[in-house]
Amino acid sequence: MVTFYTKEDYAKAYTELLEILKYIPNTSFEKIPNEVIEMYELNKDSTYIFHYDMNVSFELQNVMQLTRILIANLYIDYWATDKQRELIQKHDNEEFEQLELEKRKLYDPDNIFSNRKNAISKNVSHEQQTSLAIVKDYNIFTKLIKKIRKMLHIDKS
Repeated sequence: MVTFYTKEDYAKAYTELLEILKYIPNTSFEKIPNEVIEMYELNKDSTYIFHYDMNVSFELQNVMQLTRILIANLYIDYWATDKQRELIQKHDNEEFEQLELEKRKLYDPDNIFSNRKNAISKNVSHEQQTSLAIVKDYNIFTKLIKKIRKMLHIDKS
């Protein structure tokens, strides 16, 4: 499932991230380019207050999901070894393939109509499935033509 974040969400996440980065070792912090830190500083929410407690594990802290994603991106981009990056990429590819497989099963063009037929047959009787409905298409032009025909007494409907 794709989640969309607002500009405000990012601003709060940057605030949380900057607070958390205060507690990482300097050797790790220095691996992050200054431009990235400056971008976080420029776009953070100055009114949002977040406190990170070093005495509580990270998993138990009230950290936004977006902040966790940003930390994961920092890890992948600046702290992970090549082997770790490769394993993460492999894991991501496997998850992506699994999602694609599920989508293919759900939207398989060979079975989409049979799935629809089965869903319809559960809700509608056979007689209702085979009956035809007459639907009149009424758009503005059709209505206008009908009114003109009626006024001229050439109504064909």
